[in-house]
Amino acid sequence: MPEITTAPPTDLTDRQIRLGVGSMLASMAVVETVSGFTQQYLYPVLPAVGAQHGIGTVQLSWIYVVQQVGMTVFTPLLSRLGDNHGYRRILRLSVAMLATGSLLMAVWPSLIGIAVGALLQGSVVGFMPLMIGILRDRTGDEGARRGIGILVGVLLAAIGLAGVAAGAMAAVSPVLGLWTGVAVAALGLVACLLIPAERSAPAGQGFPLQPFALLALGLVGITLALSQGPVWGWGAPATLVSAGVGVLAAASWPFAELRAARPVVDVRMFRNRRVALASVVTFCLSFVTIGTLGANSTFLGADPRTAGYGFGLGSMAIGFAMLPQAATGVAASLLTPRALRLLGDRTTVAIGGLAALAGFGGLALVHGTLAAYLVLSALTGVAMGIFQSATRALAVEAVPVSETATAAGVNELVLSLGGAVGAALVSAVLSAHAGTGGRVAGGGYTVAWAVCALVGAVAAVAATGLRTERTREGVRR
Repeated sequence: MPEITTAPPTDLTDRQIRLGVGSMLASMAVVETVSGFTQQYLYPVLPAVGAQHGIGTVQLSWIYVVQQVGMTVFTPLLSRLGDNHGYRRILRLSVAMLATGSLLMAVWPSLIGIAVGALLQGSVVGFMPLMIGILRDRTGDEGARRGIGILVGVLLAAIGLAGVAAGAMAAVSPVLGLWTGVAVAALGLVACLLIPAERSAPAGQGFPLQPFALLALGLVGITLALSQGPVWGWGAPATLVSAGVGVLAAASWPFAELRAARPVVDVRMFRNRRVALASVVTFCLSFVTIGTLGANSTFLGADPRTAGYGFGLGSMAIGFAMLPQAATGVAASLLTPRALRLLGDRTTVAIGGLAALAGFGGLALVHGTLAAYLVLSALTGVAMGIFQSATRALAVEAVPVSETATAAGVNELVLSLGGAVGAALVSAVLSAHAGTGGRVAGGGYTVAWAVCALVGAVAAVAATGLRTERTREGVRR
């Protein structure tokens, strides 16, 4: 598949374009702030809500699974609907679903109400692909790169700050924490009304149900097996059946896509070197940066007097300890578009892999002081910021504008799967080092971080296959 670039529209003056893009990005930044807050605020809030309303720990874990499954299913659905029926229209639908889910959780804080609300909140995965579709249509590839860098920076900043804010609110009132999610979602509804529509007409074609059903079944089965394997047991019948059904459906899905007149995901795009390598990097770096978030939290909260490691931090202190990683992630994402232009794809993306290698390798060797942990985790934030900004841009530039949201959605899918596989394998490593009382030995974290360092090295090697091409207009990756 040949690489395709777009240029920004030329029917407006440069000043009008800059003003329009600025206001559009401001509105998108608000929506992405809502996305970041939604993806983080439930973690410190739900345990307190569960204790207040009689929802046990096992039931709470199922709520997280429901939300994760919703995200995996909504990603291809909303992305393809955006390409078919208009990015802004489906973006508004996605934000409305999130607002409805947030309101349901606040007014009905029961197991059913929170589970259904968490499922609807899974629509948050559509925000980035749909806004990338609008960005690329209205500003071209270079404008989209800059915009993606800004939106990723806003997303990471919101995630970092939401953990601290939600922890503080949960300490005052758990239900207040849920209503704060409603207020933030309402802000997103207003902001998405100010985002302009794309200029190009949507494809307007039918939706391929069979490929989507197979993809959804595959994603649900694999996600359930990965997320619940540590709970059910990796050899338990439920885990094996879920994994078997998921793998079988996922294996059948590409053949259904090849037969479809307009597939959910054009699997032929993986023949494109850029898409394939960007997917490998996305999987590897989401594996190490997202897959370790839970383990890092338990390490920070462990009492060194009884566990022999950790720093005994409370929930709010853990939120503050995660801020350096978020801060470097924001800075890296904002600098990535310029780095892509000056250094090229190969060098820029390889830096992300090397940052993961250095950060997690350093944690495997030195994690006895909080200062060392903060410095090294900040280095892993560089990897997070670079890959979240760079691979999103690289993935969409290889396809026509009419396929932008679908290509971005594929990248989001790979990102989600990388994080899920990373979390599952890190959990398995920690479980293998657990004693009779369930306490994890410090060596478990060392091994987990060492594995992540090796996966970061794989991302760096994959990045060396990226090429920088030159066109009449200058450098194009």
